[in-house]
Amino acid sequence: MARRIRSAAFSIYLVVTVVVMGVVCMPVMMFGRDATRATVKLWARLALFGLHQIAGVSYNVEGAENMPQGGALIAANHQSMWETIALYALARKPVMIFKKELKAIPIYGWWASRAGNIAVDRKGGAKALRAMTRAVKARAEAGEQVIIFPEGTRTLPGETRALQPGVAGIYTAMETPCTPVAHDSGRFWRHPGGEKIPGAITMRILPAIPAGLDRREFLRVLAARLEGGRPDLIPAEIPTDG
Repeated sequence: MARRIRSAAFSIYLVVTVVVMGVVCMPVMMFGRDATRATVKLWARLALFGLHQIAGVSYNVEGAENMPQGGALIAANHQSMWETIALYALARKPVMIFKKELKAIPIYGWWASRAGNIAVDRKGGAKALRAMTRAVKARAEAGEQVIIFPEGTRTLPGETRALQPGVAGIYTAMETPCTPVAHDSGRFWRHPGGEKIPGAITMRILPAIPAGLDRREFLRVLAARLEGGRPDLIPAEIPTDG
């Protein structure tokens, strides 16, 4: 019961910080992409702080020296909302790829767009694909890090899923290295339901895959790196009540 209360309290905290910062800091958007992104990164750090203080979920980063500082693709496994927040907080100049429909959400959509994140029309066919390809290439040339979750959807801890081939197209278009990131966030930020389990998430920032591999080889190497680095593929006991 106590754990459910802490989880609910954190959810309220998350919504309140989005609304308050989203409105109060709105003038920042007039100063361009870098200023807007810095404000979103501040919100992400506050979210991680609240997650620890309210719900008892902290995190450890292994391989921080592997985080790219210039133009790069960052590819992470996807288990919860946590990695979207944490990678935005930790990357130097993060760029997220998100569904075009989310642009219509008040506050969230305004900030996501103004911070330089890339909205993708999943029903737009070849035209939308070409637009995304141009966008990720431009972000790479600007020294930014494009973050993608190549599984295409969230998976449960211990579950593996084939990578979507689209990540190979982005890697080829960017002509940059790809940094794999493996973690076990789903152990502590449950999906579905959003319940938080006190403990420490492990994030492993793995050595970069060099640019220039053909698509098939890139997908093979990326899948092997992510699977080999994931802490949740090693059994661990999680408390069931508290």
